[in-house]
Amino acid sequence: MSRPAEREISVLVPPHLAPLAPGDPGSVGPYVLIGRLGAGGTGTVFAAVDPADASAELVVVKVVHPWPVEEPENRERLRARLEALAGVDGRCYVPPTAFDAAAEHPWLAMPYVAGLPLDGFVREHGPLGRGRLIALVATLGEALSALHSHDVPHGDLTPDNVLLSSRGPRLLDCALPGDGELLRRTATPWTAPERLEGGEPSAAADVFSWAAIAVFAASGRPPIDDEGAPASVTPWLQGVPGEMRPIVRRALSEDPRDRPTVREVLGATIAAWEAISGSDAPQVQGTAVTQVLSREWRGIVEPDRLPRLVRLGTNRRRGAGRAVLVAGGSVVALALIGGGGYAAYAALNGGGTEQAAPPPAPSPSASSDARQGPPIVRFDPADQENPAEGPWVYTRVERRPSAPETPAATLAPDAWSEQWQPVGEDAVQEAVITEDTEVLCARFCVPGPGYVEDDRGTFPMNGREFIDYLAWGQPVIAEVEFAEEGGDGPREISRIVEVYPTPPD
Repeated sequence: MSRPAEREISVLVPPHLAPLAPGDPGSVGPYVLIGRLGAGGTGTVFAAVDPADASAELVVVKVVHPWPVEEPENRERLRARLEALAGVDGRCYVPPTAFDAAAEHPWLAMPYVAGLPLDGFVREHGPLGRGRLIALVATLGEALSALHSHDVPHGDLTPDNVLLSSRGPRLLDCALPGDGELLRRTATPWTAPERLEGGEPSAAADVFSWAAIAVFAASGRPPIDDEGAPASVTPWLQGVPGEMRPIVRRALSEDPRDRPTVREVLGATIAAWEAISGSDAPQVQGTAVTQVLSREWRGIVEPDRLPRLVRLGTNRRRGAGRAVLVAGGSVVALALIGGGGYAAYAALNGGGTEQAAPPPAPSPSASSDARQGPPIVRFDPADQENPAEGPWVYTRVERRPSAPETPAATLAPDAWSEQWQPVGEDAVQEAVITEDTEVLCARFCVPGPGYVEDDRGTFPMNGREFIDYLAWGQPVIAEVEFAEEGGDGPREISRIVEVYPTPPD
C-alpha cells in the first residue's frame, strides 16, 4: 500500500511568529506545531494546525511543564480542571477544545483569537475611556460568572490574560494545579492577599483581581503601586468613574468576606452604565453585557494575519521535526500571558523596531563543556535570595561523568540541571547582572514573544529580562563571561549564553 503524498495547506498566521526553538516537538496530539507564541512559568504556547481540519484554522496549543503535576493527584486535578474549563461558555472566555492531562507533557488546545493584550494596549495608548472601560469590566464579570457557574475560579486574572479584539474583550488562560508556588514567587498587584499567603483559587480572589484590573484600565496604574505595601493600604481609584467606585472599593477589600459576589459586580456595573448612558439608549437583542458592548465598545485594530503555506505529510518524523514553513514572516507579534497563556501583543502600525543581532559566537550545546572557554554555571531561581535586586547566586558546574553523551532533547530543565555537578569547594558564588548584560537564551529561558532567533539558534535578550526569568523560571545552565574586575564585591557578568541539550541526529 503506497504512502499518502505530502500536501500543503494555507494558514493565516500572525505577522510576526517566532520559529520553534531547538528541542521543540514538531507535533502535539493531533496538531502540527508551526511556531512559538510564548513561554512562561507553567508551559510553552505554540501556534498549530490540525491536518484533519479542512478549514485550516489556527489553533493555540499550550504544553504544560510536567514538574508541577508530577504527583498522580495533581495529574487528576489537572484533568478535572481542564474538563471543567472545556464546558465553560466561550462568548467571553476562551475555553480549551481538546486536552490530554495524562501525556508525558500535558497539553491543551484552544481556538486562536486575534487581538491585543490589555497590558500592552494601556501602556501604548493610555487608560481606556469611560464607555470602553465599562464594556471591559462588564465583559470580565460575565466571563468570571461563566467560570464560577462551573465551580471553576480563574485564579490568575491579570491584564496580560485579557485580550482586546475588534468584537470585544476576551478572557484567557486559568491557573492550573501546581501553580501556587509560582504565584507566590511572582506576586503582582492583581493578586488577592489570601492567594499570596498560599490560599487556593476562589471566586472572591477573582473579584479582587477584577477590581485591580478595572483600576489599571481606568488609570494606567495598579490600585497599589508599592509591592511591599500591606493589603490594608487605601487603594488608588483615580480615573474610575464615580458610579463604579463603590463596587470597585468593596472588591479590593483585604478580607475576602467583605467583597461582593460576581453577580453583584455585574449588577453594579450595568447599573453604572445605565446611569451614565441614560434611558434613551437603543435596545439590542441579547444580555445586558451585549447591550453594553454594542453601545460602548470601540473596536481594536487587530494585526493583519498573513497566509503561510504549511507542508504536511505522514512521512514526517512525529514529534521530532518541524512543519515546513514556505512563506516568509518575521518574529512574534504575540505575547506570553502571565502563567503561560497567550495573547496578541503586536504593536500597532507594524510593531516595534528591529534590534541588531550580537556578533557571531559559537552555538552553545551540551558538548561545550569539553572545550576550553568561559566557565559554565547553573542559575537556579530557587537559590536566589533576592531575585529582584540581586546579587544573583550561581554555581560553577561541569558535566557529571555518568551523564549520557547525547542528552534527550525532551529533557525538562531540572532533569538537564541534574546532569551537571558543582566544581570545587567555592563553586557557589554571587554576581551582578545589569540591564546591559548580553543574554543569549537557547531553550529553557526563551521568553517567546518579540525575540528573534539568530543564526546560532539563540534568542538575544537583555539582563533585566533574564533577571525577570530568575523570579519564576527553572534552572538554566549557561556559559558566562565577566566584565573587567574592579573593586570589592560580586563580579559583574557581561554575557550569558545558555547551554542546552543538543537534539540527537
